Amino acid sequence: MLPQGKRRREAREESARLQGRLTAFGELLAGHPFAADRPGATHVMAVEYARALDAYERAARVAERDPVSARRELAEGLAALHRLNALLVGALPADSVGAVRPPGGSGFTPKPPTVPEEAGTGALAATAPAREAASRPRLRERFTAWQLLARAALVVLACYCVLVGLVGGWGPALACVPLLNFGAGLTGFGTMVCRLVFSRTRSAVRGGRVAAEYRGTERTHGVRGPWEQRYVHTDTAGRETAYGRTVPSPSLAAVPVRRLWLLEEGHGDRTLITSTELCLTPLLLVVGVPLLLLGLALLLGGVPGMLVAVSTGLWS
Repeated sequence: MLPQGKRRREAREESARLQGRLTAFGELLAGHPFAADRPGATHVMAVEYARALDAYERAARVAERDPVSARRELAEGLAALHRLNALLVGALPADSVGAVRPPGGSGFTPKPPTVPEEAGTGALAATAPAREAASRPRLRERFTAWQLLARAALVVLACYCVLVGLVGGWGPALACVPLLNFGAGLTGFGTMVCRLVFSRTRSAVRGGRVAAEYRGTERTHGVRGPWEQRYVHTDTAGRETAYGRTVPSPSLAAVPVRRLWLLEEGHGDRTLITSTELCLTPLLLVVGVPLLLLGLALLLGGVPGMLVAVSTGLWS
């Protein structure tokens, strides 16, 4: 079993290689001579070029959280680009538009289609909507899953308010709007505070207490103080994590080593906090839990409470 430091180093190297491949593919697309409106372009060419662009965008979007999917999308994009190049050089059957590479040139020059001029103009005009549809990204590619879920929730809530208005009048329907707005806001803020407490506590337990060495006192321009004692922790993989202790004067003596809690958060972020800060973190639940409960009460009062009230005659 590989040590943890070696696994992380290999993961970083693999991520760097993937980013390099994505950058090279993006430069290849940016410098490609194909354009959908150039003479001789066909619908098949436009579709293959759109597939290559879409695959590159999807690979770049998921490269950080899902390298396997990113490599798969990159392979599909390269395959689409190869098919486009084959169409341009005339390597596919005769119904495709061929192309020749001029001597000493760096791009492709497509041959004009062997159809009458009036027929060629009509064919290109007929395929223009198809090329536009092929280049238009799909809905699930334009938005993340959470964005789509939020839009679906808004549509459902709008339909619910209309249903309340039809059953009990538009007064209760309008009353649902502030209930849902304040309820969703308070619930979201309370959930965020509670998640912060649990995530920081879990990260501290996972990272444990580490030793940070004193590296000197630096002048800062922040609101907390003009001077900062800088401590740095170096792990087995050579990564450094800094911690700054604000002091009013550079003459104050600093301890050579401080024992701090290491928080390993998402996306590789690392933070050092003191034991006092870790102990004070659970106090945020005093604020987060009441806000969460109040927000849930408002939400339930709006959905389905308002509909129940107008259906049973409690709202009159």
